Amino acid sequence: MSESDFIREVDEELRDEQMKKAWDKYGPFVIGFALLIVLATAANKGWDYWKSSQAATSGDAFLAALQLSENGQTGEAIARLEALKKDGTGGYPTLAEMRIASEIAKEGKVDEALAQFEAIAADSSKGQLMQDLARIRAAGLLLDQGKADEVILQLTSMMDGNDFRHSARELVLLAYLDKADFAKALPIAERVVQDAESPAQLRQRAEVYAAYIRSQIGEEASKAKEAS
Repeated sequence: MSESDFIREVDEELRDEQMKKAWDKYGPFVIGFALLIVLATAANKGWDYWKSSQAATSGDAFLAALQLSENGQTGEAIARLEALKKDGTGGYPTLAEMRIASEIAKEGKVDEALAQFEAIAADSSKGQLMQDLARIRAAGLLLDQGKADEVILQLTSMMDGNDFRHSARELVLLAYLDKADFAKALPIAERVVQDAESPAQLRQRAEVYAAYIRSQIGEEASKAKEAS
């Protein structure tokens, strides 16, 4: 799986999660001269094959753990993820670490899950992609806790030029909606609608957000006029 494919799949999963949360409230990458050349080529191809097979094994283990989670077998899913975190290859150990945090959060241990996401986000050895993904995951939990200001502070800089910019924009938009700051929420919704790179489902949600925000702004204007 290429890095761009990985980013797209993870970002789609994030947007699906955000969509569910939004509507409830309102809505692996990893991972002789002639004789010397032949040997070197064979060695390189053998190494590449080994890495690919290891990545495939880790990917299968990760998907199996996700399926256990979907089936409500949280304890077994976490055990599989812990093993992948220890023995996996490429980016899968970090993905497993983040998924463990998500499972913990579902059990109500939100502060513990947040601490794990924030530790990954602060660990430069994880790589920028994984750090940013951890920030997105942490922000989703913060928003659920009503900490809109923290979401805005952490994700505003990720709304441009970032692999997870679409998720960041929606979370910041939802944070402003949570604060009833419609004047700041509307430009973000309109920007998502106008951005040709916005995923179709996100654009559709942004159109709904924008319509709702405009109605609220209109009501506020009417109330202000009546009060005067």
